[in-house]
Amino acid sequence: MKYKILFFDCDGVLIKNALLFRDVLIDDYSILPETTKPFFTGSFRQCSTGQADLKEELVKVIDDWGWKGTVDELIHVWFTKGTKIEPEVTDYIKSLRTLGYRCFLTTDQELYRGEHLKELLGNGKVFEDVFYSGEVGHSKKTEPFWKEVFSRLEKIGLSHEREETAFIDDDTHKVEAVSKLGINTLLYTDLNSLKDFLN
Repeated sequence: MKYKILFFDCDGVLIKNALLFRDVLIDDYSILPETTKPFFTGSFRQCSTGQADLKEELVKVIDDWGWKGTVDELIHVWFTKGTKIEPEVTDYIKSLRTLGYRCFLTTDQELYRGEHLKELLGNGKVFEDVFYSGEVGHSKKTEPFWKEVFSRLEKIGLSHEREETAFIDDDTHKVEAVSKLGINTLLYTDLNSLKDFLN
């Protein structure tokens, strides 16, 4: 076994890009990306590292988006229709765990969706644990995020060397950033690319 610990991204790996929340907003509610982009490139970034509260920030923008319901209703759509997990990918990850790989989800998420994903995928359901930026306090592109993750792994008795770890993500910038931290990386394109990487 070349790698001991595998860290997986969520959106774009476990969830197809075509099933992302922005597409649900377009297809079902005619809310276009140019309307939501200022939020996702602005205050949402603070939410994603735990520096702002998602619900409080959404209250400020949903009228401008043209959303007719409440913030809680919007979040429900986001976390259900906008979070459709690919069973082939999760089944493969479960099979990796039976082979002895230690598999974790590492994702840039604000607190509400981070906890939703932890409940959905963590505690051994698919991954041993879920580490997300809103709870850690840093983006996974940064050294402080990984220092905290590795510190938590050490506390559960999981010793490691960085060369024994691998990070799988579909985002080129995040893959490049994590690679510079001494962690092996795979730019994920599809399930076959992951299988080839591990064979």
